[in-house]
This record gives sequence, C-alpha cells and structure tokens, in this order.
Amino acid sequence: MRITNSTLLRGYNRDLNRVLNLKNQSEHKITTQRKFSRASEAPLSAAKALNVRKSQYYSEQHQENLKVAAKFYTEAETSLIQVSEQMATIRETIIAACNSTKDYQDLDIYAQQLETKAKELCAIFNTDSAGRAIFGGESDDAQPFSIINDAKGNAAIVTYHGIPVNSMNDYTKFPYSNDVNVDIGLGMAVNQDSHEIDPDSVLRISFNGPEVSGCGAERGVADVDLSSIQESRTYSLLVYAGDVKKEITFVGKATQAENVEQINELLQYAYRKEITAGNNYPEMDAQGVISLRDKMGDAVEDGIVSVINNPYPANKFTSQLVVENDSNYTSKYRVNLDSLQEGKTYKLEVELGTGEKKTIEFEAGADNLSDPNVPIFREDVTVQNFQKALDDAFGKDENGKSIVNISSGDPTKGIVTSEGTTVTLKQVLVDETEEAENKFGTATITTTSTDVAETESLNLAKLEAGKTYSMKVTIDGTDKVVEFKAEKTVSDTKSAIADAFDDKFKDADGKPLGKLKIDNSGKFTYTKSGATAPSTLKIEESGAANSIDLGSTKSYAIDLTALEQDKEYNLKFIVGNDMQNITFKAGADAAANKAAIQTALDAAFGAGKVAVGNDGKITSADDKAVTVSNNVMPEDASDKVFKRECAYSYNYIQLTLDAARALRAGDIEYANGCIDRLVTANEKLLVEIADMGCNEEFIEFNISRLTIRDENLAERQNDLEIIDPEKEITLWKQYEAMYNACLQMSSSAVPQSIFDYIK
Repeated sequence: MRITNSTLLRGYNRDLNRVLNLKNQSEHKITTQRKFSRASEAPLSAAKALNVRKSQYYSEQHQENLKVAAKFYTEAETSLIQVSEQMATIRETIIAACNSTKDYQDLDIYAQQLETKAKELCAIFNTDSAGRAIFGGESDDAQPFSIINDAKGNAAIVTYHGIPVNSMNDYTKFPYSNDVNVDIGLGMAVNQDSHEIDPDSVLRISFNGPEVSGCGAERGVADVDLSSIQESRTYSLLVYAGDVKKEITFVGKATQAENVEQINELLQYAYRKEITAGNNYPEMDAQGVISLRDKMGDAVEDGIVSVINNPYPANKFTSQLVVENDSNYTSKYRVNLDSLQEGKTYKLEVELGTGEKKTIEFEAGADNLSDPNVPIFREDVTVQNFQKALDDAFGKDENGKSIVNISSGDPTKGIVTSEGTTVTLKQVLVDETEEAENKFGTATITTTSTDVAETESLNLAKLEAGKTYSMKVTIDGTDKVVEFKAEKTVSDTKSAIADAFDDKFKDADGKPLGKLKIDNSGKFTYTKSGATAPSTLKIEESGAANSIDLGSTKSYAIDLTALEQDKEYNLKFIVGNDMQNITFKAGADAAANKAAIQTALDAAFGAGKVAVGNDGKITSADDKAVTVSNNVMPEDASDKVFKRECAYSYNYIQLTLDAARALRAGDIEYANGCIDRLVTANEKLLVEIADMGCNEEFIEFNISRLTIRDENLAERQNDLEIIDPEKEITLWKQYEAMYNACLQMSSSAVPQSIFDYIK
C-alpha cells in the first residue's frame, strides 16, 4: 500500500498535538496542585471528593455550633455560680436578722438588702448570650425575669415572661418553655409520630428559667376582692389552676352573690375538659376565694390557684380587679380549729391594719349530725360562732358584708381576713386567774383487730398504686362488679373509683344513674339523680384476683387499772358519725373507773348506746364502729389556738422577697423557715452547675472528635484531589522529552519537498 505525504503529515500532527496536550495538562496540575479541574476529567474521584467536601462543610458547621454552645454553657455556669454566691449572702442576711434582737427599723434595713439581692438575682438570670437571654427559654426577650412592686412600692412578685413564678408547679407550662437545640453531628433524629427531635441526638442551648430557679409553691389560693367589682364594668382575668391557664371575661353584676355565681360558671366552662379528664379545677367560695378542687369536689390542700388581671385583654376597656395570691408570703392568720376544745370559751384580741382593735369571745362548737343529709361538724359550728363574734365587734358594710371574715372553705377554713387591710390575732385568757388550759391525765388505750369487714367503706391507704382492683357493689339491690386502677394519690384513686361507678351504673341513655361521694376515711355514699336521700350501698369482695381489701374493724379498750385515782381524764369517742368528748375523774379501783366512764358515756351518747366492759372494752349497742383516743389539750395550747399561714415558694428569688416581707412584718418565724429552703435550693443549684460542667466537657470532647475527623477528611481530600508533586514533575519531564524528540524527528518524518516549498 502506498503511503502519501498527507497521511504522514496527519499522523505526525496528531501525535505531536497529543504529546503537547499531555505536557500542558501536566504543567497545569503542577501549577494548581490539583489532579483535575472539572468533574468530567475524573468522574469517580470527583464524586468521592464531593462527598468529602460535604462532610467537611457539615463538620465545620458542627464545630461552629459547638463553639456557640461552649460559650453559652460557660456563661450559664458562670451565672449560676454567681447565683450560688448570692444565695449564700442572702442566707447569711436572714440568719443575722433572725438571730438577734432588733427593732422594726433594723429589720426593714435587712429587708431592703434582701430586695436588692433579689433584683441582682433577676439581673443574673437575664444575662444574654449571642443576643438571647440564657435563661429565657426559646424566647428572644432580653429580660424574661422581672419584679412587680406592691402598693407600698416594695418588691413583691417575681414574674417570668409576665407570669408569676408561683402560678404553676410544672415549669414546662410557662411560655417559651420548649428547648432550642443545635446539631453537633451526633446523627440528628426526628420522631416520625410526634415530629419532634430526639433530645439525645442534639445539644440543648437554652435554659428554662423556672426549671433552674424553681417554680410553684407548697399551696395557694387567689383571694378576689368582691367589693372591687363594679356593676356593668368589664373584667378580664388570667387564671392559673392545676398548671392550666385559662382566660375568663365577665361584666360586673349588682350583687356579690351574682358575681360569684357567674365567675364559677365561667370557671366551670373554661375548665370543663380538665374536670372531665379527672384533673383539678378552680372554684370560688362566697367570700371570693378561688381554690383548687378535684373531680369529687373535695379541696386539693396542696393545690395552687393564681389569678392576675389580663395584661392583653381582647377588650381594651377592661377594669382592674383587686386580687391577692396567697401562694407566697401572707400576713394572714388561721384559727387552729382542731386545737379548740368543745364547749370551751376562747378570747382573742383582733387588730386590723387600720389600727382598730377589738377583743372577742367565742365558744368552740360541737358536732350536729341530727340531719344525716345536712351534717354540721364541730369546726363549722365554731366558725359560725367566731364569725358572729367578729360581726358583733366590727359590724358589716353597707352591702351587708362582714368587715372581718373567718373563712369556711375547705382549703382556707379558719383564715381570718379583712378586705384591704391585715388582721392580727392574739389570744388572751378568759380568766386571768386560771390556767390557760385544763390539764388532763392520759389514759392507756389498746386496740385489737378483727376480720369483720366494713361493707360501706374501704381502706384507701392500703391500695397499691398501679394495681387493678375488683369489688362487688350492691346499690338498691342491683349487683355489679366494679374494677378500677389505684393511683398514686388518694384523691386520684377516689376519682378513678367514681369513674368506674359511672361506667357500671348507667341508665338506658348511657348516663350515670347518680353521684358517688367518698370521704377521706373511705366511706361511700351514692345518691341517685333527683333523689333526696342516699341509696343503700354495700361493698363486698368480688372473689376475683386482686379483689378489694375492705380492711378490718378495731375494738378499743381502756386500761381501767392504770388510771390514777382522783385525776381527771378527757377522751374523744367517735361512734359511727357521732363524736363526743367525755371527761371523768378516776376512782379508787377498776370498778369505780368503769362506773365513772359509763356515766360519762351515757351523758354524751344516751343511756345504753355505748358500754364499757369489765375489761375496759368499748362497744356500741347498734354495732357501730367505735374509736377512742385521748383528747388532752397541749400545755402550750394558748399558742396553738391560731397560727400564721405559712406557705413557701419553690422559687428562690420569690423566697428571698417573701423573707424580706416577713422581716418587715416582724415575722421572724417565717423568715427562719426560708433559710432551710434556701439551703435545699442551693443544693439543687450546685447539681445544676455540676451538670453544666459535664456538658462543657462533652462539648470539648466533641470539638476534639470533629477536629480529628477534619484531619482525616483533609487527608482523604488530598488523596482524591491533590497531586503528588514529585510524581507529577517526573511525568511532566517525560512529556517534555517526548515533545522535543518529536520535533527533532520531524525532519525525517516529513518529506523534504515541504521544506523546499516553505522556503
């Protein structure tokens, strides 16, 4: 085959250009230090390099997040250390105020110091980092904590995002309580059902202020001044009850009774879902006190109700109500009704904050159970007698409302108040020549248990939380097997039993036939709808597994031989629902003692109703349950007739302000109680500080982890993208030599005639 000159030229040019291109590519790699400039040059390496670059980007972002978190936690830890130091100073200030004799002016100086410390604590908790308050939750509010002054200008109430810290025991119910999290490369996971981020896969960079500083109180009610409600005026209130916030708006009516009725209707409607679910709900009594109740209508002794005027009502033309929240320090006094002896007369000096002072006398009442449908207990009779004495002394206003009141509501029973001013109680002796209290001997009382079940009640305290129980219930001849699950508290268990009754005893439309009432002793009363008297009710063990424990009855006996001759003894007898106190003088022997006790029993319960045997055993003629106990008044009973209402806050900033208010009132006892609670709060604070230190170490560990990861990724990136200089320069030298060789060989590869033509 003949090879033409054009064929030789094309082959030569192709080879020369290829070698030149390889030489230029090698020069470019040496200059840029990269193996390729476009992904098309090395698709597989480029794809791997892209993944490495993405990993590097996320790693850098995670490191940046960790640096922000490290700064956040460091500042938070520093703030809490400052708080701990301040609390130590606060504690020392209270101790100094309580442990020496000082006048009110000195105590006021200590109170001012405590207020200053409380404001400093608020300032520390308002510390910001990166434009956000560290302890403000998910909010960007620069000052989540603030202090509201009272009418006298003294610091009184601590708020968090405008809500009093004592309003709720559950810190997650406060505004902006959700966590702010950052991804630090742990593999952030999202729950597909709740669409929430798994907290174990991220790092939290927010702190809920009430969680750290504490929230809620031991108990509390809201006292609304009904006299401040004016007819035709609009009012808007925010109610916090059972950790549930609701808003109610109403227009004032002509009478206080009408206002109480409409407020209760609004509260019941607002909290209807909570009532249905078995949770607690608020209810106002006739005096304007809003307290927490359970589904059965019983008072929740440790519940909290807090009410404030709505700062952002829908109707801007609303008026302000006078509301006092007794969930923190209060200057109110409570009459200790349990310490009062039936039939005895007591004298108290009652002084109002206005300076008016009166001395009243009242008689402690006795139980009145003649009408089983409307029982009136000893405490209620005493309250009625006390209120009459107050009215006689201080009178009533133009609306017929008592100037000074003693509350009859369950959570507040015995608290003496006067709208707009304080009330101070001091006991004086009825007769200055006699002792404050009679001294009685103590009888030896023994009890024996039998296996006879009480069919109308059950022992709630013996039920095991979380366990399901079964019992046979007979109502008006209808038998049902009722099952229920015991809860952690007696109140919740009572609600569960009531729900079980409603489920079993229903009419044709599926509605409950009646309402079950369970008192604290476990006694059942079932009243059908529309009925005026309770139904007959019997409870028996069902025979099934986990059947109910109906408990056992006890028989009581008095040791007749141990009584001291000629000494007086005072015993409390409860026979069925009838409670009586008896007093007798011991005789020379057991027979005389038996006769003395029997005479006292006949006088209290009626002849033949209650008997004492030769062995001292007490029995009831109609087989009613009998309980016997000593009813000896304590020697310091004069100090037990009334007591200060002491409810403490769980928030230590509020606790500091409460201690200041107590010192101003000269209440050293309450201020002393704040000391132990501050110590407990500081212990929890130190745990929080230690936890933050652990988080800081965790952050440092992850920063080190990501640094090592970055080094590995950089090395991997070099392997994929960066050239080996020595290898590439050697290769370039080879391409350059090949190119020069091609040029030198051109004289033999290209026909001479071409060069002649060029010439």
